[in-house]
Amino acid sequence: MSLLLSGGGDSQQVVPLDELFISQIDLTKTVLYVPVAMEASLFSYEQCRDWFSLTYLPYGITNVEMCTDLNWISSLHEYTAVFIGGGNTFKLLKKIKESRFDDKLVDYYSSGGFIYGGSAGAIIFGKTIESALHADDNNVGLNDLSGLNLIEGYDIWCHYSKNDNDYIKSYDNDLYILYEESGLFIHDQQIDCIGKECLLKKGNDLSFLAD
Repeated sequence: MSLLLSGGGDSQQVVPLDELFISQIDLTKTVLYVPVAMEASLFSYEQCRDWFSLTYLPYGITNVEMCTDLNWISSLHEYTAVFIGGGNTFKLLKKIKESRFDDKLVDYYSSGGFIYGGSAGAIIFGKTIESALHADDNNVGLNDLSGLNLIEGYDIWCHYSKNDNDYIKSYDNDLYILYEESGLFIHDQQIDCIGKECLLKKGNDLSFLAD
């Protein structure tokens, strides 16, 4: 079982993560792409599909299924990977919980599946999604901010810059903090930093997680 979490950078910033992604999956099988976090006012699902194809076709991903209604997915086990894109974290988590897609993701992961989440698609795997409160509008009225909690009780902070330090200092939960150029790879009972350095906040202490 493997979980790759991106800080949310553009295609050039996350090349090390994408290369790791490709090295871990079976390119003869289908990748499930889930863009439901994206706000329609920014990009349509068709534009999301175009972005995914433009980004990953050069890597050899030709078998892609895009899912915009999570209620239609009965099982994830046929897919070589599940890719969860960015957007509004509250919208994403609400859709995942209402469709019980969270249960399917946890079962898939526990059974050895590979999940790649970017930005909002990474934050949902923390203990909570409270780290999104400073950046995203909770315009869907989500009350339960508990995440899927697959990272040892930590939350995930994406798109990190030094301007976030005041928020982070006052943040109650333990955190993995990711630049747009960095990510976490959770596999074989270990957590590795990929790309640019990652920061770790435990209690009031900040430290670097070496790559």
